[in-house]
Amino acid sequence: MFSLDPLNYHPIFPATMTGRRFEQILRCLNCADDENKEDNLYKVSSLVKSIIQSNQNMFSPPEALSLDESLLLFRGRLRFRVYIKNKKSKYGIKFYELCSNDGYVLNIEIYKGKSNREDVSGSSKRNSLVLRLLEPFLDKGHHIYMDNFYNSVQLSEILLQRKTHSTGTLRSNRKGNPKEVTGAKLKSGQHIWRRKGNVYVSKWRDKRDILSITTGYKPELVETANRYGHKKTKPLMVSCYNDNMSGIDRADQIISYHSCPRKTIRWHKKVIFHLLDIAVWNSHYLHNHNQKDNKTFKEFRNDLIKSLLGISPDQRDGREFVSLMKKTKSIPSKKSRENLGHVLEAIPVPENKKGKKQIYKRCKQCYLEQRRKDTAWQCRDCIGKPSLCVGDCFQVWHKA
Repeated sequence: MFSLDPLNYHPIFPATMTGRRFEQILRCLNCADDENKEDNLYKVSSLVKSIIQSNQNMFSPPEALSLDESLLLFRGRLRFRVYIKNKKSKYGIKFYELCSNDGYVLNIEIYKGKSNREDVSGSSKRNSLVLRLLEPFLDKGHHIYMDNFYNSVQLSEILLQRKTHSTGTLRSNRKGNPKEVTGAKLKSGQHIWRRKGNVYVSKWRDKRDILSITTGYKPELVETANRYGHKKTKPLMVSCYNDNMSGIDRADQIISYHSCPRKTIRWHKKVIFHLLDIAVWNSHYLHNHNQKDNKTFKEFRNDLIKSLLGISPDQRDGREFVSLMKKTKSIPSKKSRENLGHVLEAIPVPENKKGKKQIYKRCKQCYLEQRRKDTAWQCRDCIGKPSLCVGDCFQVWHKA
């Protein structure tokens, strides 16, 4: 079924922006910070800081936070490209993300390869990474959920000193783990734990051994039910971890349905578009959180695009919008050109460039107004045949 919705009405694209203009903007798109070229991420670092600052200023997160990594697909040549076999993309640019438990992105750090950065915790680089991401939220009573890549007894003690609880799975070879727990052989359903101060390390046998660590829960067994209503007994820390760890996965899932990254060999463009997707997702989250209208992500994106194009929410017929755009942007009609006494013509192709279909020159009126814009048209009747943009520039040039 054909749609007359202004956003899906096909002629809206040339009426809004020419394809050549879009390609020029896309080709020159850049967020580089030339003052810090020693940084591998200098091409996107200023945009990352701006988006992080806006995200944190616009929302006060709940107690539960989750930290995990996300992978942006990129197969080009890049010194800090990574390979993660259990991810769908496998090759790409790795993002460390801190989110609320329901998906609002609060902080981002992009992996840029091995570095000699000093550890703020005085211990491992892994602990230093966690503390950098959590820095704006420490000493505020939050509870952070992480997987076994980050967790350790030492990190839990450091976070507890900063009034932040932590819960998550744990690797058996981490330094400081109690050998009585890691070396225990359990039968299905058995549970064993040990305590060091307020840090609890436990092992529970389900289909396999599950080693976990927490400073926010006591090691007790509770009865839970899955989405099918099947009841099961499991440790409280495991149940709470499953309920609060899906923030990053939820954000990645929703963004992937309507993402805007294009295929390109320039890594910074993919990162820029992905960061804009994150910003739109956070805006959608805040809209639903405040307005309570449960608008879908696609509906919110469409409304956002309409507002940027100047389309009224009440406008239902795309033909009206396109006709309005054509009145302000198209070539003057034959009658209006005759009244002006001048006529537009295409810039002729010179003999040495016969292979080209069109020739573009800089618009004279745009140059006077300190704008950079090329055009394929010139005035046939003016002395010197100045190149002019169709529409306003043509009329303003002849009225002056």
